[in-house]
Amino acid sequence: MGHESERHPAPRTPVARRVSTHGLANLFHGVTRVSAPREVLAGITLLAIAIPEQLATSQLAGVPAFLAMIAFIAATLAFTLFGSNPIVSVGADSTIAPLFAVAIAHLAVTGSAQYLSLVAATAVVTGVLVAGVGLLRLGWMADFLSAPIITGFMAGIGVIIIVHQLPTALGVLGGGETVGARLRAVASELAHVQGWPLALALGTVALMVIGERINPRWPTALLAVVAATTLTAVLSLNHHGVTELGTVIVGVPTWRLRWLSVHQWGVVVATSITLAIVVISQSAMTSRVSADEIGVAEDLSRDFVGVGVANLAAGLLGTFPVDASPARTTVTRLAGGRTRLPGVVAALVALALSPLAAYAHQIPMAVLAGVLFFIAGRLIKVEQFRAIWRASRAEFVVALVSAFGVIVLGVELGIAVAVGLAVVLRTWRSARPHMVELGRRRGTTSWELMGCHDVEHVDHVLTVFFDEALYFANAGVFRRELHELLAQNPSTKHVVLDAVAMSDIDYTGLQTLTEIVADLDAEHVGVFVARANEPVRHQLANAVDGRVRDLKHFDSVDAAATHAMGH
Repeated sequence: MGHESERHPAPRTPVARRVSTHGLANLFHGVTRVSAPREVLAGITLLAIAIPEQLATSQLAGVPAFLAMIAFIAATLAFTLFGSNPIVSVGADSTIAPLFAVAIAHLAVTGSAQYLSLVAATAVVTGVLVAGVGLLRLGWMADFLSAPIITGFMAGIGVIIIVHQLPTALGVLGGGETVGARLRAVASELAHVQGWPLALALGTVALMVIGERINPRWPTALLAVVAATTLTAVLSLNHHGVTELGTVIVGVPTWRLRWLSVHQWGVVVATSITLAIVVISQSAMTSRVSADEIGVAEDLSRDFVGVGVANLAAGLLGTFPVDASPARTTVTRLAGGRTRLPGVVAALVALALSPLAAYAHQIPMAVLAGVLFFIAGRLIKVEQFRAIWRASRAEFVVALVSAFGVIVLGVELGIAVAVGLAVVLRTWRSARPHMVELGRRRGTTSWELMGCHDVEHVDHVLTVFFDEALYFANAGVFRRELHELLAQNPSTKHVVLDAVAMSDIDYTGLQTLTEIVADLDAEHVGVFVARANEPVRHQLANAVDGRVRDLKHFDSVDAAATHAMGH
């Protein structure tokens, strides 16, 4: 159930296939007599993975276990009808469960009727927000969450899940609202740790790790749950510190929505905004990766509509917020799923088996904690942190700030601080660009960085390359560094500006360039522009100063320099 690429990826098709039909007509698109058995098996495999994960997530969310299965069935069918990606699996997800559970627990006792009403309302509001993003085609907002921010965020959520499950795995009393308080509560109970719960939790993790290494498609989580439940019943481990799931009430979907107070609405809306950001980010990642793997064209806006409708369905049926699952989607793909049939099969079989949920009361809570430990471990991607460290120390700091911000400050503030830091870092970098002198490689028309072998300065021509857009934050740097290069080359009669990296010029940048052109014109130094894109050419052509409007543009640096020398 990993979130990373597997060792045996599916072959990629050269051209992505567009799956654009909608609704019921699309349910069996791509299913043939030959592929149908494989697709059905993929659906059964998906369900085998989903059952223990959904049950474990229900404990993390603080809701009755059977509600998780209702959420899975409703969300799966809703996304199948309204989403674009055929294999994305939507349902209860451990990434978002602690987010709304902690927030709503401030308003109502976990598991109470009021609590269930509030989480259902949160699902509806989250659904409206996510679907709205899809309908308005605002999916680009997810791009503000960079890879380091997402890596840190996921790691922070992984830590929160582990800390939440420690008391269950250790067989001790928990407590506290923050991560620090929970850890202190566990530390105070270390003398009372129970051996059997710890053994079941660690055994589950070990079995799932081994199963994933051998074959990720194996339902090792379900095998662990069955084995632990059997062992608990045979050895009467409930008398040795092992807490069981307890009575599972099999019911029908229930309308839980009611009007909320102003304060309750405030918390629900604020929590839903946070969930929407996370859901959009994780859904985009899941959809993009899986679409690439199975060779279909991605349609993120429609997928956001699908996930939004899935949340609406979950809330209206009295359950809780749902999300796209990278783990279950990956398992579906590895099992051979390429169409919507696996999701339909998983949902219908889950519906058919739902009466048997009443027999799940003997499932040890420790084994569900073990399932969540494994999932949390997959969220903490140490190798990705190492890769970020090797690529950029600054972005590694952003990843750490994101992780520790989520753990210490909470998700809302943690993400906000990380995004703010990333924006500041990006702005700082673009405000400190580099201007370098180019020379012509001997015997060629190629212009390269001065100092390279066989690259020579051309008499009376100063050719410069500026590696950023020219705007208010770096216009002063542009002027200063150009004057420094002119001072180093006092015989300059022509300046060639290689604008290939200059994607844009704002008003301040245009004003600075106008002043530079005027100063150089007074000194009888000509200015020529090479490789400017159309927007930059348009901006220069609409300048107030005629000397800027009349600047000559060339398609290559060599053409500009040759013209300058003959000018």
